[in-house]
Amino acid sequence: MAAATNGRPTGDYQERLMRFQATDEEKNEMINELITNLEDSRKECRQTSLDLERERIGCRSLQDQVQDLQGELGTLTNRRGFILVLIDADADDYIFHSKFLNRNDTGGKEAADELHARVKDHLRNLKIDVENTDIMVRAYANVKGLQVGCIKNGKMKSNNNVALFMHGFNQRQALFDFVDVGPGKEEADNKIRECLNFFVRNSQCKHIVLGVCHDSGYASSLGRFAADVSTRDRITLLEGDTINPRIRALGFRNILKLDTVFAPQTIQAVPVLPSTFVGAPSTQGLTNPAALSDRLGPVLRNESGQRVDKKLHIDPSTPYIHALRQAKMCAWYYLRGRCESNCDKNHFTPALKSKEFDFLWFIARHGLCFKMRKEKDCDDPLCVYGHEKGCPIGTGNIRASSTGL
Repeated sequence: MAAATNGRPTGDYQERLMRFQATDEEKNEMINELITNLEDSRKECRQTSLDLERERIGCRSLQDQVQDLQGELGTLTNRRGFILVLIDADADDYIFHSKFLNRNDTGGKEAADELHARVKDHLRNLKIDVENTDIMVRAYANVKGLQVGCIKNGKMKSNNNVALFMHGFNQRQALFDFVDVGPGKEEADNKIRECLNFFVRNSQCKHIVLGVCHDSGYASSLGRFAADVSTRDRITLLEGDTINPRIRALGFRNILKLDTVFAPQTIQAVPVLPSTFVGAPSTQGLTNPAALSDRLGPVLRNESGQRVDKKLHIDPSTPYIHALRQAKMCAWYYLRGRCESNCDKNHFTPALKSKEFDFLWFIARHGLCFKMRKEKDCDDPLCVYGHEKGCPIGTGNIRASSTGL
């Protein structure tokens, strides 16, 4: 038995010492654990501090960028907007009036003034602030070809010069440019398409007036903009002699006609064929996709239900009628758009425009419809022949006994 100390056995102290040592070890472990956790927390705190500093720097950088962008936006907002007028001046639909063309540079200045004034009137109708909006004009043409064509068609006297007209046009308004693109069928078209694609995305460009409505080739380009209402309403179609059906079908709501500026060359020179011409017989039929066959319909009838012909606003005394007859043009090909086989008529003259179409239709009506000859009714909306038996062509009258209706 262990010796007693102060009345207690020695083993008692040893047990107590062991308990104290165990407690100290547990305490030391806890302290070490606390120290480790503290170090980890300090590391995390330092990393968090670095992250916060990085975020603070990034946030400040973003704030600076936002302020810069707001400043730029304010500058752009305060800049004057502009209206763009694009004109395919090679086209017959956008030939300037003779009164301008025949006065060289003076006429060019007057044409620029008239165009500027009429476009401003249109913009006012669209509720655009014209006083704080510039008008920019880009007209593109092959000047040499334009001059030859204008003289040939009687639009310009031979002693005048389109180049001088252009000089006056360009000098009159700082933002007006009549550009000579040189020879090449697609040169003006390419310029206009690129300008349209560029400026339609420009926030300063408030509106675009497009003088390209004669050419169905622009329909695909314009179709992209017609699908977006906000873009579509920023575009005005400049109408010449007519608007191509494919372009009209796109649904643009703004249409402008400038009769005081442009005088469309509606009648093209029809080649008078030599007396030996016998045509080019067709064995499989020919299709003319450019024919304006939609002008033929619908079938019109009077109060008695008898078919009458659409009135044509043409001058039957014009020499052009004789030129068309001499050209021996196939009425089915140029009017209906389809010529059946074994035809010896002319199928090689360029496609007709609306006014030319009506002249040829007038000639075709001198032949009475086959069904009318047999005292029958004709309900073919594409019939090119006459249906007013016994009456002058295009009067809207018909002899009461002609169809038995």
